[in-house]
Amino acid sequence: MQTRIKAVIGITGVLASAGCAASESESVVSYAPLSEAQPVLGHPGKGEWARVPADQVRSVCKLDPAALERADRILKKPWVAVRYGRLCHAYGDDMQPEESFSATKFLGATTAGAVSYQTRGLPRRGPKTGPFSDEDRVDAWVDSVSFNRDAHVAHVLGMVAQSKDLSYGKRVMEYDYFGWVQLDSLNFMLNAALAQDRERLGGDLEAFVQRHLFGPLGMRQSTWSYGLPNKAFGFGWSTTVFDMARLGQLVLRHGLVNETRVLDERWTYSMTHPSFEDANTSMGYCTWLNAADGFTTGTMPTPASWTDLTSQPRFPGPCAPMSIHREHPHGLSEATDCHYGKKRSCEQQFDVGVWQSIAGFGSVIQGHPGLDLVLVGWQLTPEDFFGMGAAGLLWDAVRPAVVAEDPRFAGDEAGFCESYGGNAYAPDLAQ
Repeated sequence: MQTRIKAVIGITGVLASAGCAASESESVVSYAPLSEAQPVLGHPGKGEWARVPADQVRSVCKLDPAALERADRILKKPWVAVRYGRLCHAYGDDMQPEESFSATKFLGATTAGAVSYQTRGLPRRGPKTGPFSDEDRVDAWVDSVSFNRDAHVAHVLGMVAQSKDLSYGKRVMEYDYFGWVQLDSLNFMLNAALAQDRERLGGDLEAFVQRHLFGPLGMRQSTWSYGLPNKAFGFGWSTTVFDMARLGQLVLRHGLVNETRVLDERWTYSMTHPSFEDANTSMGYCTWLNAADGFTTGTMPTPASWTDLTSQPRFPGPCAPMSIHREHPHGLSEATDCHYGKKRSCEQQFDVGVWQSIAGFGSVIQGHPGLDLVLVGWQLTPEDFFGMGAAGLLWDAVRPAVVAEDPRFAGDEAGFCESYGGNAYAPDLAQ
């Protein structure tokens, strides 16, 4: 009989009224079933992330070891698989920290969420004071912007803030390659929020990230923007696949490091669901999503291999569930219900859409909530500057190891893909 782990946590959504602090006993969140062989580790925290011994991978991780070795030969680059909070497989153990390019955007969105959570109880006394929220107008935290003056923080995180008209159906996503168009404004907003309580929060982003993110997550192989307080949000995160997996596990666990909350659960929901589905159903808060109807890459060129745009490319592909709202993340969407084009309704059996950070040359952090699985790959497609094909490559290589040990499909990939890809199968989703 499968057991489940529960953590009693306080949840204060970013939509809560200003100055409302979280209690430690407001709700109970259940997470994925534990492996019958070993207790689950939600996150390694500050400690070492010990690799599961090879002879226990099948029983502890429910992954086929032979298929994982085949994935090594396919991917040929450093990559890791984390399941049930355990480091189940790693290839390229000797990787040294390197520039992660656009994976920094995912780190930036996570950092903004951590600032939101840590400032939730601060009093609002005027401009540049109080809790930092995704619903805040940008001009509540900075004096001027180069994009739409009516933009809110959520518009920046969803990369639509440069739109001339921010009303529903008028927004346009512009992928902010380097962060120079809109994302870098977060640096100044977050520093202003942190300045309210320098002793507790650290006073600037460099100190905050070390104290409230890298430290609690044990990310000892990571630096951001070369240790400078003013961060670049489009690039500048030097890291390894192991630290990337720690950050991915934080989001998969809805902002928890074991029993310590780092992000509000609603913030992670907004990261991993479409921010403004009228502009792009494939973009949450600086996070790429597996979506179909309403897909766009913004200003990014479409790979030549995507010749049939009517098929609406999916990341990582049709054998993975789509990210569909169970509820809108904020009132700024203005949608009365979920809008994913004429082909797609919002009905889903399980809210288990796959999300990922995709970076230049094919570095990927990929989360599978329905499988309690985080996959990370490093520059899997070095010939591809935008790296957009890496998400599918990683999942295609690792999926046979998952399907082979799946309790229902036991190697039947066609059956697995039909059910899992249709949001109808989630063997490791908390209920």
